[in-house]
Amino acid sequence: MRGKLSRRAFAAGAAALLGAPAAVAAPASRQVETSLGRLDIPAAPQRVVAIDSRIGLEQALAFDLPLVGYSHSRARPWVPVPPGVPFLAAPPDLEQILMLAPDLILCPDSAPNSDWWPLARLPAITPVLPSDHRITWQENLTRLGDWLDQQEKAARIVAAHAKMIAAIRQRHRQAIASSLVAAVHYDAIKRRLLVRSAGTRYGLVMPAQVLAELGGLAVAAGWLGPNGEVALDSFGDVLGAVDAILLIDFGDGGPRALAREALWQRLPAVKAGRVETVAGNCTFGSLYTARYLARAWDALFARLPA
Repeated sequence: MRGKLSRRAFAAGAAALLGAPAAVAAPASRQVETSLGRLDIPAAPQRVVAIDSRIGLEQALAFDLPLVGYSHSRARPWVPVPPGVPFLAAPPDLEQILMLAPDLILCPDSAPNSDWWPLARLPAITPVLPSDHRITWQENLTRLGDWLDQQEKAARIVAAHAKMIAAIRQRHRQAIASSLVAAVHYDAIKRRLLVRSAGTRYGLVMPAQVLAELGGLAVAAGWLGPNGEVALDSFGDVLGAVDAILLIDFGDGGPRALAREALWQRLPAVKAGRVETVAGNCTFGSLYTARYLARAWDALFARLPA
């Protein structure tokens, strides 16, 4: 939907589509301060849409919010989406969202005027709580907990994850302290690796966030292209000193194609069998992706000498 429609027009359209009565009692609300200004949001949301299947969807599930749909891409297998929650059009269709009559929307601030994350247009439908791609998943979760008045739950979630991380650090203390590692995905079409370190244009990617929580040492962004890319003929220069590699399998045949590359097979980490393959696109996410990656890093560090 590209036309300029007011929030009142959206609301009227929703009422007509859903057969809502002309006058209904106003639900309880609370006022919060966000990057979008001061908002009135439901005190107990009943119909929530998550625009992004990574951060927004995972956050909504962490707080047990009643979801009526999500967009961007299908939920990853490790994300516990309840049966019956529909995957919506992608990019999100504002008319479809309107018909769902949400009372709260979660949306990243990645590109507010884009089709994929239309943060600037969504408030015309209902209040929107943004996530910030420049801060950690814990900070985003804590901030959402503040807005929802679920501070204690947010604190418990963060503390439980920190306990999991502490156990992994204790298990692999020496390997973590002494090893250079990399999380990579292979683009078979362009024949290049994408290294998911912090500091590239991709921002605070989840593999780098969880590795930082563990205290691990990653390949510096200065060795990589703007988006973390490494050309085939630079594999040795960039990854030759890496002790172990977390290979992210998007399900697109990347690992099989990579295995055929002689320059990959010559890397010391590959020759030593210190490659752990993790299934699924785990580049972005929140709580559930953090847990998933913590287990993957745990398995990788187990391949290194204690």
